Formats: sequence, structure tokens, C-alpha cells
Amino acid sequence: MSTNLDDYRHQCSDIIVDHERGEIICKSTGEVIGSLLDSGPEWREFLDGEGKARSRVGSPLTKSMHDYGISTTISERDIRRLKYSQRMKMYNLRRRMASTRMRKSKRMIDALTILRQEVSRLQLPQLVLENAALLIRKVVENGLGRGEKIKSYIAAAIYISCRLSKIPKSFASIISALEVDEESARYAYRKLVELSGGKINARVYKPIEYVPTFVKKLNLGPGSEKLMYRLSKAVEKSPMLQGKSPIAVAAAIAYVSSAIMGEKRNQRDIASAFGTFTDVAVRNRYRDIVDNLYIEVML
Repeated sequence: MSTNLDDYRHQCSDIIVDHERGEIICKSTGEVIGSLLDSGPEWREFLDGEGKARSRVGSPLTKSMHDYGISTTISERDIRRLKYSQRMKMYNLRRRMASTRMRKSKRMIDALTILRQEVSRLQLPQLVLENAALLIRKVVENGLGRGEKIKSYIAAAIYISCRLSKIPKSFASIISALEVDEESARYAYRKLVELSGGKINARVYKPIEYVPTFVKKLNLGPGSEKLMYRLSKAVEKSPMLQGKSPIAVAAAIAYVSSAIMGEKRNQRDIASAFGTFTDVAVRNRYRDIVDNLYIEVML
């Protein structure tokens, strides 16, 4: 039966759609004039999470897996249900499948495995992982990043992905966390830009673009948030940003705003919330702001 609601509105101008029962009802007469096709599962859920456990679809596609997460494996539980002779055959088949997969894409598997580990260790979101994985795929496909050099490319890919996602992570903090040489990481960064045709828009963001992140991380109220936006606009009109880290400037703005609005956050706490700069950087940018904008803060 047709599920186009416009067809039923010709029969009744005022209809009600009961999605739970799958019925289309005329509000005037109470008559069931049609039905909807049920696109949901054919089972009922009685426990929390039961629907997800019984789902017939797999995980979503992801660039961070060498096969995009679409390969299949023979589960141990299914093998154990078989007779002994059949079990041995299935174990051998599973080993051959794994061996074939490793031979064909060993470098890709190794590179993406390291990438996932480092992104997880840095506690970065899935969006950063997906964007970085796309860059690392290009590196492996072009025969670059062999041996230990792959970590330099991974550091550069994570940095670019953070910039694209507006995640406040400095280049220095990433290469320090991954323990790679700065010169080789910068070379890898330039190669990644070349591989992308120079189209990576990893621009330096303004302090105002970090305001939502700081408000959420520091749990600040709407008053502090509004003042942060006002101070950010004022800072952009001054020469204070020249040669300064926009993240550190945004942190100082958060410190000033929280103090003025009675929600003062410690400079060290603000710096440690991101781990990309020190409380000394916050203090220096704070002095620039109060001196140039003539702000008096009672600390």
C-alpha cells in the first residue's frame, strides 16, 4: 500500500499518523484510511541496549581502518558450534584470510593502528581521527613515511586535522607527545600539503573562534561567555595578536572574563584544561589585554 501522505490527504484533509501502530487515521471520522510500512526491526526490545545487540548491521564505515571496517571475520563462537573436523577447517580458513589481508595492506594497517593509538592517547575526538586517517592513507598510497618516518607524518596529520576541526592543539605539543623530531615533522607537514594539492585550509583561527570551547571546558556562565565575545572583538582590532598564539590569547580572555563576572578560574587550571600552553603564557597575554584595553580587574 502507498505510504505517500499526500495521497491520503485527498481522501481526508485532516489526518493523524500513528507511527507506533503504523496507521493513517482520518481525524474527522476516526476511520483508518491507510497504513505505513514498518521500517523498524522485527523484534521488540525489553532491555536497555538489546536493540543494538540484535542489530543486523555492522559498525559505520571509518577511514581509520585499512578496509574501512567492512571486512568480515569468522567468530570463535560460531566455530565452536561445529564438529571437530569442520572446526579445524574453519580455523585454517580464518588464518588464511588474516594472512592474505596482512600481506596486501600491512603498511596501511600498521600506519592506521599507530594513528588510532596516538589519537586515543591525546584524547582527541573521532572527527580528528577520520580527517587524519584520510591524510595518512595518501601518505602510504604514495610510498612515503616508511619505517620510523611514519610517526612524523602522523604527527603532522593530527596537527592539520586539529586545525581543521578547531581543536586547540599546538604543533609543539603534538610532536612532543609523539616524540618525533620537529624538523622531520615540519617536512612531513609540507609533503601532506603537497599531496592534498595545496588545498588544506589549516588557517590560524582567531581567539573568538575558541570561545565556545573555553566556555564548555571551564563551565562558564552566559555572562562570562558574552564578555569573552566582546573582549575577543576588541583584541582583534588591536595589534596584540601579532606574533601571539590565538589559543593563549583566548585563554587569557577567559581568565579576565571569569574574574570580572565572579566566576574566576585559576590560570594554571585554564592552561592544564588544554595542555597546549603554560600558565605563564596565560599570565603574559592577560597583562597585554588589561594594559592595552585599560581593564581593571580585582583579583
